[in-house]
Amino acid sequence: MHGSMYALLLEGYRLDDEPVRLGFEALERFTWQDELGKRIQACVSPVWDTALMTVGLCDAMSTDKGHLDRAVNWIRRRQIFDLHGDWRVYRPNLAPGGFSFEYDNTWYPDVDDTAAIILAQIKQDPTSVSSFSVVQATNWILGMQNPDGGWAAFDVGNDKLFLNKIPFSDMDSLCDTSCADITGRILEAFGLLMRTPDKSNTVVHLYPQLRLACQRAIGYLASTQESNGSWFGRWGCNYIYGTSHALCGLAYFIDEDERVQGMVDLSKEWLKSNQNVDGGWGESLLTYKDPSMTIKGHKSTAAQTAWALMALLAYLPHTDEIIARGVRHLVGSVEIVCRETGERTEKISTGTGTDKMHAGTWTDKLYTGTGFPKHFYLGYVYYAHYFPMMALGRYMQKASAQG
Repeated sequence: MHGSMYALLLEGYRLDDEPVRLGFEALERFTWQDELGKRIQACVSPVWDTALMTVGLCDAMSTDKGHLDRAVNWIRRRQIFDLHGDWRVYRPNLAPGGFSFEYDNTWYPDVDDTAAIILAQIKQDPTSVSSFSVVQATNWILGMQNPDGGWAAFDVGNDKLFLNKIPFSDMDSLCDTSCADITGRILEAFGLLMRTPDKSNTVVHLYPQLRLACQRAIGYLASTQESNGSWFGRWGCNYIYGTSHALCGLAYFIDEDERVQGMVDLSKEWLKSNQNVDGGWGESLLTYKDPSMTIKGHKSTAAQTAWALMALLAYLPHTDEIIARGVRHLVGSVEIVCRETGERTEKISTGTGTDKMHAGTWTDKLYTGTGFPKHFYLGYVYYAHYFPMMALGRYMQKASAQG
């Protein structure tokens, strides 16, 4: 955006001309101001955060139906049905139905967000499996599958990597190729969709197409698994992120596809072997530059610990010592925040009045979000909150089911 404004000024536009004025107004919408001053965010992520927070609350078995209803309704109003966008270059006849990452971006619906929103809607209300929103989103994702069986974030068939050799090529990210983390999330969304009863038989006719797409996706994951059992994480740091999403998706197909068990066994051992002494997991952003870098011993983060736990919980009993240590780490590292003052403490104080107004959360000062590998990273403040909620919620669900 700022580059476009430079170009306009070099072409003779003035600061008060409308295109430049609108550009500055748009940049202002990315600003963040607090007691430390004013700075510009790379992006905003309201749809993404709302979808994943909804999943976190549902996994944690929240009884606050009102808040969840409001969140899902807010998301649904942002489903994109505009007939424009780069994705239509290769899929001109595909009906729209995706969701974007930001408040307003009808040109770039995002496959990853759309899959997360399918998960959020079905977890919040299983009857939504046959809703217009879920069906249209599912059809759009099906149409966006790449020839290699995987999915990318915004596009399809955009894999001409030689374009990254162009000078000033947007940090080696001119292309949008398939990746394991998005493919795994879609397997999870489609797996949940097919396992949720469809009383109206609205999506049953999609099952053959869904199963074929999932078989191709499993083939993609089989072809991209590292020799140590992990998967590269394109949109989150890094191998823990990719491995977690692949395993969470493959869990729905372990009894249906003979290829899955071998992949899962190798991957589980990799996660187990990289648990830190404190019970958590952590990984440096430097693994993008040096994939051989050892991740065990890197400072544990709440988000990465949660990713590893969710992956292992999909296969191991809640009583497994690896699981128990990870859960103890998350529970032991939670911070207590006074809602009235914002003050953070390690323990909930006892007493009356505002002493009882507390909420628990985690803080990750290390970045775990990825924009462009090796070049540009993102610090999602909510990652340290809703991912641990998901992990602990799934742990509690499994503990309740297994007794």
